Amino acid sequence: MTAAASAAATATGVGALSDTASAARFNEYSSVYTTESLSVRSGPGTGYSRKAVADQYTGGYVVGGPQSANGYTWWKVRYNEDDTSSAVTGWSAGDWLVHSDFSYPATGTVTSTFYDGRSSGNHGGVDIANDTGTNILATRGGTVSTVGWDGDGYGNYIIIDHSGGYQTLYAHLSNVFVSRGESVYWDQHIGDIGSTGNSTGPHVHYEIRHNGTRQYVPPSEESEGNYYFARSGVPKVYY
Repeated sequence: MTAAASAAATATGVGALSDTASAARFNEYSSVYTTESLSVRSGPGTGYSRKAVADQYTGGYVVGGPQSANGYTWWKVRYNEDDTSSAVTGWSAGDWLVHSDFSYPATGTVTSTFYDGRSSGNHGGVDIANDTGTNILATRGGTVSTVGWDGDGYGNYIIIDHSGGYQTLYAHLSNVFVSRGESVYWDQHIGDIGSTGNSTGPHVHYEIRHNGTRQYVPPSEESEGNYYFARSGVPKVYY
């Protein structure tokens, strides 16, 4: 997220769940991301003050809207941030927001990214740290294909099969609340953050796989320390 004062050219920005807009593209808690740098305003319209600018491909989830003003449909979005102190929720024009096929599984601090170099090769996902027992949510609907234990690696872990050859993996869990063969829905509480297996502290290791190959899950390597929210959208451009 970029401070409003330093923003130059950005897409129009301002965005309660209401019926004032004719075509509602999102629902409450819809996972979204920005397609351009996008203003985040204090209310639904260009006349409201700019609170911040969400960089291109910033994930978030919808908490209000739609509202119509100035020729745009506005949505209130909670955006991922650089840290907890700068986390922002505000209104943005829906023309530069899109649905994400996947979301992030837990709220917390990014401690390791996909390109975090390891002696064994690139880290194959993103790590989000929070207290033991923090909820882990399914990031897309599907069927649980594996509930397993890997003492030298993932610890307690879950793999969910999705349509189109996609899978998601959630590792180092302290508790597991699903079983193999179970159908799960997006946003379902499937487990809790823990530190099982090869782990240095409580976190969830999250992977998106396509036809067995791990896909790049943002953020970029320099984004360690960013604060992400469960339900926030994973930018589709990256996988």
